[in-house]
Amino acid sequence: MKTPRRHVVKPALIKAPLTYVLADGVLHCEDASGGTLWRMELEGVRRAHWTASRSGQSLTRVLRLEDGRQRRAIRQHLYRRALVGGPEDMAFRACIADVLRALMAVQPGLDVESGPSAGMAAALRVLGAVLLAGAVAAPVLALVSGQDVMAFLNGAIPVTLVGLLGLALLRSYAPGRGVRARTPAEVVAEVEGI
Repeated sequence: MKTPRRHVVKPALIKAPLTYVLADGVLHCEDASGGTLWRMELEGVRRAHWTASRSGQSLTRVLRLEDGRQRRAIRQHLYRRALVGGPEDMAFRACIADVLRALMAVQPGLDVESGPSAGMAAALRVLGAVLLAGAVAAPVLALVSGQDVMAFLNGAIPVTLVGLLGLALLRSYAPGRGVRARTPAEVVAEVEGI
């Protein structure tokens, strides 16, 4: 039995730290008081998904693991770019790299998906459908309400742009699009280089 590897990760500035423990191919998540929140055997993982997104001064990174019975995530949200490279950031990177290396050891053929999560892609598809439907309905409503030609033409450009945005969202986030499979080693290299 190897010595358990422990990583204390702060998910966000205002959240209590979580401890991720890797021991004998099993990943445990413990709360601040040491109680086990969840447990997952890495040999049973069927799907791994990595996302890293930046928005202004914030950085959100999530590693999701699914084993058919449960979905678990190791996540961190940093509010300021100044915190990148700090102790919380480095602890998170070490944890993700260690988990992915342990996953590679027990499942060398498992790829890690990257890109929008299934839920996010579905939400963006719904948004695209709503925008496209609104762009199609707007001219019909304008004609039915008896709008004059000049008002109709003034509204044509923004309505067309909204429709094109909706179409782009539908096309970009169609099932299976935007998701790419990478080896855990590629994700480790990305994590250690962020």
